[in-house]
Amino acid sequence: MEYKDLIAKIKSIRNYKKEEVDPETIQKLTKYFEDSKRLVKDIGIEMILMTRDEVFDNIKNIAGYNDIMLDAPQYLIFLSEEKDHFLENTSYAAEDVRLKAFELGVGSCWITIGNGDAVKEKLNIKSDKKLTALIAIGFDDNKNKVVYENVSAYNPSKANVKIVEDNTTERLKISEVVYMNKWGNNADPDDLTNLGLLEAFFYARLAPSTKNRQPWRFIYDNGMVMLVLRKDKDINEYEEKIDMGTVMLYFQLIVDNTLFDLEWKFGKPGKDYEVPSEYSIVAYCVS
Repeated sequence: MEYKDLIAKIKSIRNYKKEEVDPETIQKLTKYFEDSKRLVKDIGIEMILMTRDEVFDNIKNIAGYNDIMLDAPQYLIFLSEEKDHFLENTSYAAEDVRLKAFELGVGSCWITIGNGDAVKEKLNIKSDKKLTALIAIGFDDNKNKVVYENVSAYNPSKANVKIVEDNTTERLKISEVVYMNKWGNNADPDDLTNLGLLEAFFYARLAPSTKNRQPWRFIYDNGMVMLVLRKDKDINEYEEKIDMGTVMLYFQLIVDNTLFDLEWKFGKPGKDYEVPSEYSIVAYCVS
């Protein structure tokens, strides 16, 4: 897939046509999911498709984007073994499927699930796995505009990235998201270009996040990249981990595509980077 183009243009669809996605496209999505990368290789995860009649009325009072359940013709439900980092792993895999769906002309949107067990029971899903994600899919009714405008893959440091209609705030600049060597030392895009990492950071900051809060920051230190996550009082642990998985995917997709295969490690190195109390280093990788 042309990940840069897809990441720059993908949007969350709120309003859908009644038309269902055709079986051939669903088969392509299923095959892609089965063969795609995972953040944690030994966690069993599965994806099932359900229709509006099976989903909407049953869970409209217990799930929804900003507490409003999206009325879509179909939904993708993700189930996972409950192991360390299983939510981040689900988020990573599910967002990858969203990108593939967008490439195939299918719109989608994450749906917040407050209680996965309750949703699973309402949908009468018989599985030992935890219900970890719910995504609406279908075709855009064209009421929404493109989320990102004027995105330049050729010179991302000078691109004018603007949020339109679907989101409420503009994206943070690279210098506001990436620090060099320690917290607060804002990165110079030219330095990141010389390191070959400018595009990876540029596209990572376009990752979706709960309420578009853009909670992630990065610290680059002598070949190592630390992912730093902000904790907000109105965001629960589930939402934090989902946001974490999507940004890890976006960063890795660009690095894998332009430089080398990357592997994230959870936790933090021993060095003190003077990160403020409302943030914490949650993962790192070697660039």
